[in-house]
Amino acid sequence: IGMRRYLLLLIAAGSVWGQLPLGELPKGKVLLVAQPHHDDHTTDYGMGGVIARFMENGYTGYYVRGSNDEKDGANSYGRNDIINLKETREGVRILGMSDVISLNWRNDFMNPIPLNELREQLIFLIRKYKPDVVLGHNPWEHYQKNPDHRNVARALVEAYWLAGYDTVHPEHFLLGVKPWAARHFYGKGRLDWGLGQQSNVLMELNESQVAKKERAIAAHRNVYHNPNAKKTYQRLLAAEGKYLPELEGVSDDAASDLILHWWMNWNSRDIGKMGGVKYGEDLYYMDELYHLPGLKAYVKANAQVVK
Repeated sequence: IGMRRYLLLLIAAGSVWGQLPLGELPKGKVLLVAQPHHDDHTTDYGMGGVIARFMENGYTGYYVRGSNDEKDGANSYGRNDIINLKETREGVRILGMSDVISLNWRNDFMNPIPLNELREQLIFLIRKYKPDVVLGHNPWEHYQKNPDHRNVARALVEAYWLAGYDTVHPEHFLLGVKPWAARHFYGKGRLDWGLGQQSNVLMELNESQVAKKERAIAAHRNVYHNPNAKKTYQRLLAAEGKYLPELEGVSDDAASDLILHWWMNWNSRDIGKMGGVKYGEDLYYMDELYHLPGLKAYVKANAQVVK
């Protein structure tokens, strides 16, 4: 399955990805990242490097875990939930974020949930934490086969839109929050699952941010630690009369970490090529005028520098 994903990713990269403009971090203080799962902040299609970049530039970050992750791992549902939440806290700590808020919807069972309730939770969290930037999955990526990704992404972008209206859930105001409109949204997609809305910006990463991204994903050992990986790769290579010197003389545990590092580092470098930089992550960006393209074009064409 892993090799199929890699091949699909390479095909997608070669056929639909072109050069992307480099994006700059918007000014602000607070980042809210809302994802369905414990590891979505820093998977190979995630945005761990960009999160680290925001944190290194003075932002305070909060991570919203939409599901309970009960099915992600080889343990019982309850134990998977406990372990994955613990590893989520460690992963986002490595990236520099401050807290994890877990909504605990059932993992992989989010199709039948009332989407308005999930959206309201996210609206409240936007109002509570007052983010300048919201980061999550792009709901217009196609095809996204994971129901948790689809539903959290859709609810998040609707919450991003609605949280600033005082006519939406005014009962929240009894709890001391006020309407809050985040100014920037970044969405991440998976083109290896089918072509949909493509990324429109590439965020450059430095060595520190890439290293934090790799350490953060490695913190999710319940899912990504695979001590059998070394023997598998050695067997496959031996069938071709080859071997990897780096895998010789290291323990199975160390080899698992090393293989994960190779994959994550390659991914950051491969995406960086789209912007002509060493490392990068591609995203779909919307600013506060994204829904008014005509006005945005007029301002860009007619705005003048104050003298």
